[in-house]
Amino acid sequence: MINYLAYRKFVNLKNGQRVMLRFLNEQDEEGLLRMFQEAPEEDTRFLKQDVKDVRLVKSWLKNINYRKVLPLMAVNLENNQLIADATLHRGKHAAKHIAEVRIFVSRPYRNLGLGSLMLEELINLAFKEGLMWLKAEIISDHKNVIKAFQAKKFEVRTILEDYFIRKDGLTHDVVLMMRPVQKKEEAEF
Repeated sequence: MINYLAYRKFVNLKNGQRVMLRFLNEQDEEGLLRMFQEAPEEDTRFLKQDVKDVRLVKSWLKNINYRKVLPLMAVNLENNQLIADATLHRGKHAAKHIAEVRIFVSRPYRNLGLGSLMLEELINLAFKEGLMWLKAEIISDHKNVIKAFQAKKFEVRTILEDYFIRKDGLTHDVVLMMRPVQKKEEAEF
């Protein structure tokens, strides 16, 4: 079992910057709100929930339950600001062995390997949590994101036509990707 409150991991980005990974906690309200409010609309339009909705974000913080959603945050160590969010959304009932992966990286920290580092850590955490499968739903136009997930052994399972609808009514196809959560001894030689 993971000690959610004590968990810390330090990673280096491609530019040499050191970042801390830790789980979201109730004291993160200001930082989480700032991260999402400062994000341009084009960066948030494909997220499943309206992260610009202050009430929604505050409700997440009031109802943190690591057994339902495991929210991994990246923190800029220079200014202690939240810069990325990666979550495992656990399935329920007959899908309790599966978790959906969602990742958001603030624009100044993109293309530095942070999203891939966080995805790798989610895979490790899923193993520790006893999950069997990870899934991701990615807008089909986001080819680089699909490639990044494929690099972490996610496979395309199907294309869901017109599955995602934006606030303005436009629909987009979604690529459903899945990856087994392998046991460490099976994954390494």
